Amino acid sequence: MKYKNKNGIKLSYEGHEGDTSIQLVKEVLRKAIEIGDMQKQKSWSDVKAFLTENFSLDFKSRNGD
Repeated sequence: MKYKNKNGIKLSYEGHEGDTSIQLVKEVLRKAIEIGDMQKQKSWSDVKAFLTENFSLDFKSRNGD
């Protein structure tokens, strides 16, 4: 299922094969999935840390914490 935000906007990276920025985003996401697929107990923590670092995600400011 494709993600859709509260405004009904869906994210799509289809049809951008020549765009190096989009290819880099896909590569980072593939790496995150690869980390998550590892058979070790804390792999989800590793995925979260990897995505947080690579996408400059700041959950505290987003949630008002």
